Amino acid sequence: MFPAGQPELRTRHVSLPGGVRLRLVESGRAEAPAVLLLHGWGASVYMWRAWFAPLAAAGHRVIAIDLPGHGLSDKAEDHAPYRLAPMIRVVQELLDVERLEHVDMVAQSMAGTIALELLLEGEPRIARLALVNPACFGVVPGLGLARLLRLGWVGRLMPHLLTRHSVVRAHRLVYGDPSRVTPQDIDQYWAPSQYPAYARALWRLATGFEWKRPPADVLAERLRARGALVDVVLGGRDRLVRDAQPYVAAMVSAGAPLRVHVVEQGGHAVNEEHPLEVMQRLSLLRHVDASVPTR
Repeated sequence: MFPAGQPELRTRHVSLPGGVRLRLVESGRAEAPAVLLLHGWGASVYMWRAWFAPLAAAGHRVIAIDLPGHGLSDKAEDHAPYRLAPMIRVVQELLDVERLEHVDMVAQSMAGTIALELLLEGEPRIARLALVNPACFGVVPGLGLARLLRLGWVGRLMPHLLTRHSVVRAHRLVYGDPSRVTPQDIDQYWAPSQYPAYARALWRLATGFEWKRPPADVLAERLRARGALVDVVLGGRDRLVRDAQPYVAAMVSAGAPLRVHVVEQGGHAVNEEHPLEVMQRLSLLRHVDASVPTR
């Protein structure tokens, strides 16, 4: 599994005060300004594979984690840890343990909901927040069906339902251009499914996480009260979080301090599909070496 065979990336497990153990991958100088990368539902640190080298070359300490239930992090066998508030606490505890006092945060999809709420709750250690297709800005199709599947027997079946074929279909769905998905991508997204608890964790997140978006004017008011400018990156071909662009436009009209970037050819995982363009739009690259690979 990624990042095997890449000695420039440092991998370790971090034990948090609340009892959760996370896998962490990092690059760059330990004393450099930190950028924390948070993936969405069903992904892992692999989502950020093309971000480590350019950001480190641009003078950042780059940190990515597998969120609870994902990758090689802990996968609890009950619903409570997968609700929004416990996931927020995990990120707060990570900031504590890693002593991150001034961090730029880039969060995609489900993690966008987590990171935004953390900011709105007044977390002072977030120096800058960028949200990539945040789940709370759009309508997520299929969640009505997911909430009908809360019966325990469905969770027990999940390891059998999460086949390699389903991983292939899902990953092609998150790209604006499905032809960009490689066999290596499928291998990496398929790998965590070998742990039966992984499929059950995804099921618990799908049925128990707070996926609904608030009214645009309500969220705009909360952002105005916080007073922090938030970058928002949207994929023009996002098929998983729909109707986000009109919602963001309504928030901006209501006075929300948002700086919006639309990558027209990008899908839901635009940060994975077009990593260099997203990093450039977020002005994260200052002195990057053009020879550094971005795929």
